Amino acid sequence: MIFSNADQLNQASPSKGRLLAIDVGTKRIGIAICDETQTIATPKLILNRQSDQKDFKKIREIILENKIVGIVIGLPLTMSGDEQEMSEFAEKFAEKFDEFLEKKFPIFLFDERLSSFEAREFHASPLSRKKNKFVDDIAASVILQHFIESFAM
Repeated sequence: MIFSNADQLNQASPSKGRLLAIDVGTKRIGIAICDETQTIATPKLILNRQSDQKDFKKIREIILENKIVGIVIGLPLTMSGDEQEMSEFAEKFAEKFDEFLEKKFPIFLFDERLSSFEAREFHASPLSRKKNKFVDDIAASVILQHFIESFAM
């Protein structure tokens, strides 16, 4: 089942267990995972897009290996909070992925505004050990960290 508004998220978000975040793009998918206490999000990997089925199978493997209890998919909105073309792309990805997973995991669409900017800023900082130029996994961890922090009340 897919959740997208704050009330739904509050009711459906598991308070314990690992969450997986996806920063979905047309060329790459960034993946991040948090710890079981939902305190810290960590970049996991970047998948180069192949096909929905191949990508979904790889992500499902990661979900099962890491005992994931919920999935967060970044929803790209404009700075004013409106949907855009990539918003629809992310929503369709979420719907197809939900069907692929047979609706066994809660999927949360979560505002990802400025996540790529934050990821690039971190990548450029002296703290980053990242060697390649892509930051999709860091963007996924930013999305997941913001998701975790928004429910840590």
